[in-house]
Amino acid sequence: MNIHERRYVPLQWAETLEQMDGLSQHAVGEDKVHLVAFSMGGYLACRFALTHPQQVASLTLIGFCSAGLDSSELKQRQLIINALHRGQFRPMSNERLSMMVHSHSPNRQMAEQTIREMEQDLGGAVLKYHLMAASDRPDLTPALAKAPFPIHIIAAEQDQVAQLSKMQAMHKGIPHASLKVFADAGHMLPLEQPQLLAAELAEYLG
Repeated sequence: MNIHERRYVPLQWAETLEQMDGLSQHAVGEDKVHLVAFSMGGYLACRFALTHPQQVASLTLIGFCSAGLDSSELKQRQLIINALHRGQFRPMSNERLSMMVHSHSPNRQMAEQTIREMEQDLGGAVLKYHLMAASDRPDLTPALAKAPFPIHIIAAEQDQVAQLSKMQAMHKGIPHASLKVFADAGHMLPLEQPQLLAAELAEYLG
């Protein structure tokens, strides 16, 4: 993407939700920005946007449902946290990986390889801290419905984590938001359809 200035929030440096919020604030500074966030990052972006609405030019949420996590996902996360507490870090199972990447994604092999490389690079500690910090999420949909800034929701048709039905319900609960749905992609949409996603974001950030 041809963006004059872009900033990243290095969440791998944080161990707590408060530290994650601090990294978001540091990245934004005193400026007014377009926030673009994926998955767990969407929760942190929403927290910042709702606390500092005057600094938000727009909020784009990719693969993130503002209603929070359902009981099955919370149970799965707790099992992983318990194993990590015991020092039992294992690579993501093939079953879990298949939930992240759609089987017919045009970039499936590259996406899966990138996920494996991320696992090796970040390790179990970062995964544990992120799961502990950002799993207990309240429903932010009512607050977002009252937000004064534009909101763009981006969903993947075959996403098994932020399911399309939940993303559509989120869109219904935020009347002023837009919704874009991508086909042939799962939860790892930015890796599975990078060119199409970049083109869509270019329209929002114009």
